Amino acid sequence: YYPLMEELEKRLGVPVAIQTDVVVASMGEYEYGIGKNAASCLYITVGTGIGAGLVQNGKPFQGRNHSEMGHVLLQKHPEDAFEGACPSHGSCLEGLAAGPAIEARYGKKGADLADEDHVWELEAYYLAQAIMDYFVILSPEKIILGGGVMKQEKLYPMIREKFMELLNDYIEVENVEDLIVAPALNDEQGVKGCIALAAKE
Repeated sequence: YYPLMEELEKRLGVPVAIQTDVVVASMGEYEYGIGKNAASCLYITVGTGIGAGLVQNGKPFQGRNHSEMGHVLLQKHPEDAFEGACPSHGSCLEGLAAGPAIEARYGKKGADLADEDHVWELEAYYLAQAIMDYFVILSPEKIILGGGVMKQEKLYPMIREKFMELLNDYIEVENVEDLIVAPALNDEQGVKGCIALAAKE
């Protein structure tokens, strides 16, 4: 263990904060983006890995360690024979739905599979499962989906539809299009989240 934050504060003479990339992205969208009028928002990045950060009442959630929401376990699709790409868990969310999992399953990067609807139906199936889990546990007002995989914009309506099917009217959702949304900060949410974090310090 090296006391990095304390050393930086001592050497720079200013308050210092250290957070994960996905948490500062959630802070950016909460303070300046699509989540700025919500009391709580969950930002999920789907790219080379999958992670998520929750901000509630202006503060990022911090447990004993940083949260690893990309490693929740899912029910496999009955027609999916892929074992999963996560070296620790195999078929966790990240192992089934992150960019490297897509490439390992199909032998091509997601960008080269843009017209293959079955690829994105399966992706939506897994992401919607995880989002339903997060929703029933955390009850965020906004769920923001970013990252390189989400550049496939056709995923948003697919995920919303599957999420509502899985939720099965257990909790009322007035407008799923207002709940599950795309980021609004043009890939600047991380930088702007760092600014928000620094301002709070």
